[in-house]
Amino acid sequence: MKGRLVKNIIIGLVLGAVVLVIFIKRSEKKKSILSNSPESTAPVPVESVLPKMKEIRNESPKESSIAKEIVQLKPSANILAVVNGKEIREEYLNKVFDLLPEEYKDAFKKDREGLLEQLIVRELLYQEAERKGLVDKRKENTDSEKRKEEAISRLIQNRAALVTVADEEIKRFYEERKADMGNARYEEVKENIRDFLRQEKQREVIDAYIESLKMRAEIKRNEKWLEEERKKNPPDPLASALKSGKPTVLDLGAGTCIPCKMMKPIFEELAKEYEGKANIILLEIGDYRPIANRLKVRVIPTQIFFDKDGNVYWRHEGFLPKEEIVKKLKEMGVE
Repeated sequence: MKGRLVKNIIIGLVLGAVVLVIFIKRSEKKKSILSNSPESTAPVPVESVLPKMKEIRNESPKESSIAKEIVQLKPSANILAVVNGKEIREEYLNKVFDLLPEEYKDAFKKDREGLLEQLIVRELLYQEAERKGLVDKRKENTDSEKRKEEAISRLIQNRAALVTVADEEIKRFYEERKADMGNARYEEVKENIRDFLRQEKQREVIDAYIESLKMRAEIKRNEKWLEEERKKNPPDPLASALKSGKPTVLDLGAGTCIPCKMMKPIFEELAKEYEGKANIILLEIGDYRPIANRLKVRVIPTQIFFDKDGNVYWRHEGFLPKEEIVKKLKEMGVE
């Protein structure tokens, strides 16, 4: 279980996720214990996986010749970002996109900005792994991209290994979710709950770790290129909602999944009932990939609640009954 979990974190993080969404796949055994929902209403995974980076070793980021004092990149330079002195060029990003499996290209066809962010994260992780002496520099290891992957894997494994789950946390989770576990006794589900909680905590730890690396790094982006990319997408309805001074409830789903279809009439009713009091937004994930990637949506449908200041208040994955949404809105002061 532990080995599979670390592998999934690495796949989601290094070769995909953050978004490429950090998606930790849960076992079918856990689904049966931690949820009593019918299979047809179970949330649907949103998986995005980049190809092995060794396939594009001839297009690796190059050492930047741009001085650190320059705040903004020159658009004509064909450089999309510089990460602590390392360039990421447009041809490299295009090569990565072209090598994506067809079923996953859709995640970034309308979000090349998101793909760029993943390449930035990968470069940051490798630089940190190098700083910590986790890079195998033996002469026989001549595949530079494979060497990078292995170094990043060691870095992520080291961070994930620090996470522990106390028995008190397991017991509390069991008591709070007992109704969802049928007649299962505590001892029967204890270790499955431990694995589930460990996965969630590891995901949070890795997310926070990446954010800390970003804060310490010097990252320059080609703002003109980003502006052109954003023009290709439909207007962002969430951005204006979060600036309205009202609480916002967002649902991201797809018309092809059953629980997503079940959410649609609920949100239509809520939009009428809370008009002028709260923003109720239902979005098709295929049309708003940048939003989904930015919010690290791992499964659909996903509901995210924002307070009046635009901060995330609560999020939920899967079908959510209307009464639960109303309850959360009341918690945020909406009557």
